[in-house]
Amino acid sequence: MDKWTTTKSESLVDNHWVKIRKDSVVLPNEQQIDDFYVITINNAAAIVAIDEDGNCILKKEYRYCYDRDLIEVPAGTFEEDETDGLAVAKRELLEETGYESDEWQYLGATVESSAKLTNYMHIYFANHCKKVSEQHLDATEDVEVIVVPFEKAIEMVMNNEICCNSSAHGILRVARMLNI
Repeated sequence: MDKWTTTKSESLVDNHWVKIRKDSVVLPNEQQIDDFYVITINNAAAIVAIDEDGNCILKKEYRYCYDRDLIEVPAGTFEEDETDGLAVAKRELLEETGYESDEWQYLGATVESSAKLTNYMHIYFANHCKKVSEQHLDATEDVEVIVVPFEKAIEMVMNNEICCNSSAHGILRVARMLNI
């Protein structure tokens, strides 16, 4: 397919958390869009974590933009200039849940919102996780750890109780890998 042509680009916001750009673009059919917004946030790592008893380690967290609690797999953003997704995944799993694993597998990167966002969510599978500490949350985090049988986590995806794209994607990928 033919690409769009950018005729003008203006930075609207540029800080640690988000970059927002307003572009004027011309589509291959000559249609012009004068206010196409591109949003860049940091890449992140999401972890499908299963403990030694076959339970999935999830989190419940209030999400302001949706004004409700959402159930997700543990996840967190890359810090500035951070490039090692596995290190991010290990850090976030420990901080948010108190669990660690010696068995990690990279499942790939997902696109969260293909129309406007530019970031990737790197998904990891952590198997045979062990509880080694309490949570070490940032001041802005209030995370409840939920541990459910992995089959229940799959049901939660299918019933839309887990509706976050990367969480659902990761859980279903692991289910297929484990032939569940």
